Amino acid sequence: MGNSKVNPVKPVINTGGLNPAAIYTATGKLARAAHNAARHTAYNGKTVGAILSNRLLTAADIKYDLAKGFITLED
Repeated sequence: MGNSKVNPVKPVINTGGLNPAAIYTATGKLARAAHNAARHTAYNGKTVGAILSNRLLTAADIKYDLAKGFITLED
């Protein structure tokens, strides 16, 4: 049947309107829930695109953190 090559499909990441190049920066405000506080320090300094690509966090989670003042997104 031949030498057909299949191009790898790049996974689609739902950024939810967020800039994937923006840097997730913790503000120092502590969340009451331990798992939320842990993610603020774990993802500090990473890009939104890198965080969403591992599929452990959603754009809604990042928007929540941003709205509550736990993080800032720096372009």
